[in-house]
Amino acid sequence: MLRIFRHYVPYPTLAVSAVEIAFLFLSFYLYHTRAAAVHAFDIYNFYISIGFSSLVFTIMFSLGLYNRAIFTKHREMLARIILSFFLAFPVFVATISVVSHIAVQSMVSNGSYLPGTLFGLFAIAGTRFLVLPMLNVGALKRRVLVLGVGDLARRIEQLVTMNANRGFVVVDYLRFGDEAPRIGVGNLSDRRLSDGPTIAQAADDNQIDEIVIAARDRRGLPIEDLLDCKLKGVNIVEYLTFWERETGRIDLEALQPSWLFFSDGFRMSWFPNFLKRLFDVAVSGVFVILTLPVTLVTAVAIRLEGPGPIFYVQERVGLNGRRFNLKKFRSMMVNAETDGPQWAAANDQRITRVGALIRKTRIDEIPQIFNVLRGDMSFIGPRPERPFFVETLAKEIPYYRERHRVKPGISGWAQINFPYTASVEDAREKLTYDLYYVKNRSLFLDFVILLQTARVVLWPEGVR
Repeated sequence: MLRIFRHYVPYPTLAVSAVEIAFLFLSFYLYHTRAAAVHAFDIYNFYISIGFSSLVFTIMFSLGLYNRAIFTKHREMLARIILSFFLAFPVFVATISVVSHIAVQSMVSNGSYLPGTLFGLFAIAGTRFLVLPMLNVGALKRRVLVLGVGDLARRIEQLVTMNANRGFVVVDYLRFGDEAPRIGVGNLSDRRLSDGPTIAQAADDNQIDEIVIAARDRRGLPIEDLLDCKLKGVNIVEYLTFWERETGRIDLEALQPSWLFFSDGFRMSWFPNFLKRLFDVAVSGVFVILTLPVTLVTAVAIRLEGPGPIFYVQERVGLNGRRFNLKKFRSMMVNAETDGPQWAAANDQRITRVGALIRKTRIDEIPQIFNVLRGDMSFIGPRPERPFFVETLAKEIPYYRERHRVKPGISGWAQINFPYTASVEDAREKLTYDLYYVKNRSLFLDFVILLQTARVVLWPEGVR
């Protein structure tokens, strides 16, 4: 994987993105150049084609079309591709109309951008359903040798079992020391380093690209062999780093304080915070303008449905444990928590009819933009939790308070990767994503999350 501003991006994703952007550009540019009867290089058409391909790619990315899981869901993938072009076309035409003085010199004879857009759609669909299946994806995967057969190795095995569409393939598991075997792949758990060739020989024979140290007790590691592999170009990585890179999470079960100290991340300095604040203000200002009609309609709908306040104010825990009042559109009945704080549940009877709609579409979160402008929250960050639940979860889950090292956000890495929290175990799983964000936060990752939030709104799995 390529690490961009400390966030891991798979090489296949980058390759597919580059190919599709190129096909989008060429299909649009060549069609409209031919339609305009231009036989030389057309600089205006060139710029317009770049804008078209960039817009479509951005929308496709925001709809999750570059996530690994979508490649195996052909119908859903096709639906999202069509939706991407359906959303891009009016935005593209409106933008061209605003800057029509640029387009008039080169494309006025064409009269329509629809055919070029359709050519782009066919180019993307052809790439996804014709070109990609012809590639030997397995040949592009990293070949991994795992040292260890205990519980950490078993987690790697489960990771592969749950989703074979990973960027690596485990060639073998090797046992060393007195580690108790717990993996279930044939008789591999019986293999010891002393039973066969050295690691260096095994790496050469099996064309290993990476060795993962997946053992809690590292006494007895073959240092000379590992150094030999390292000097031959084989990547050596410990389990926690491997897990973080492949899943976008931090494994709480294997987390040790020393890894937190020595790992590359958890950087808190004034300049990134300053840039993030500028990002928050700019994005929030745009969203206030764009969501104003929705805000007014929602406020009227809540008022018409019945008595009670339009906004719901609730105390939450923010940066460094400081408490603040969070505002949301009221989606539950008045006095919904007379019996004390409760987890939200599926088909919660406390939710009103308007509340069910605004929760599903995340409209109830819009008033939090003003919390961002006030500085209580960031636009991107871990979701702020209520003091009651923070105290409870901090006792049950290790490192839970570390999520408060950054400002909470309206959307976050956990929100786009994990459903709504409804139990302690859900909160534990969600924390694995929050810690990844705290460790690797950057404006690049914020932008990735911001775009992916559109997918969560349009496909609201886990919303309650």
